[in-house]
Amino acid sequence: YDDERRLSLTTFQLRRSAERWWRGASRTLEEIGVGISWSCFCTAFRQEYVPESFVNAREREFDNLVQGLMSVGEYARRFSSLLAYVPHVVGRENAKRNKFMEGLNEDLYSFVLAGSPASYAEAVERAINIEEGLQNRRSRVRPHGVQGSRPVVSGVQPSQSVQSSQPPQQQVAQ
Repeated sequence: YDDERRLSLTTFQLRRSAERWWRGASRTLEEIGVGISWSCFCTAFRQEYVPESFVNAREREFDNLVQGLMSVGEYARRFSSLLAYVPHVVGRENAKRNKFMEGLNEDLYSFVLAGSPASYAEAVERAINIEEGLQNRRSRVRPHGVQGSRPVVSGVQPSQSVQSSQPPQQQVAQ
């Protein structure tokens, strides 16, 4: 939708006190000669309904956001939801891409960086694909019958030598 249509559809959805607020706010804006636009509505709405303390907390959360134990998909969704509170990053594709990549876990960061993604969307897609690839590889590398990094031979204890056919007590006596 274009901004004019977006403004029309959004203000049509307002109910009760929000509708009364917008009627008054738009009247005031018209009286002082400010053109009513989508951007103007968003600014006025945030000022009225989103406390500055909330915005500041979301900005800090964005600044400190790292993947941690989240999957890349979960991290990307949280990152995206917090972008609304950091307009100085939203319009700058390189800043958005770099901030997302810097929050990735180390192993993923290195792999994604090596691919030199040109955009935030490309960095997210590469990170998701790499994470899936690493998970698939890990699940294939762990075959049944492996304990730690050493193969388990049926009937032989891990401390027993696989090469000897003598019982453990006879090995010590020799």
